[in-house]
Amino acid sequence: MKVFCEDEIIIREGEVYHEMYKIVSGSVAVYLRYGEKDEHLIGIISKSKCFGEMHVLSEQPSIYTVIAYKEVLLMRITKDSLEEFIANNPQNAIDIMRNMVHTNLLMQKNISLLLDDIYEKQDINKRRTEEIKKKIMQYSISGFGSLK
Repeated sequence: MKVFCEDEIIIREGEVYHEMYKIVSGSVAVYLRYGEKDEHLIGIISKSKCFGEMHVLSEQPSIYTVIAYKEVLLMRITKDSLEEFIANNPQNAIDIMRNMVHTNLLMQKNISLLLDDIYEKQDINKRRTEEIKKKIMQYSISGFGSLK
């Protein structure tokens, strides 16, 4: 068991963790790009819910930052204790799967929004490039014509 104070970072985006947590009391806030100008609150997770399961199962860097929303009491579950935790708490396996599905859907939505943004910027860049080409051609043609 571990207590985190309000606004204390529990998991930081981009870092590797070998544990997950179950909320015993309190709540946590989950962010993308926490502390940056484009930070995005994904949601608030409360009592009896788990988070950080992706770390235990994939050993990949965290895709989000989790901070204590208010003081929170967490049960720490390591990779080595995960099987025992699920065996003793089978409902948590369903919660973990639901959370992973939710995270996956959220990531798909964010990817889609990013692609829309990229395509919009590419379109703006294409139009700008065409405008610049036209201006260059106008100056080139008019400049070339005056050399005669």
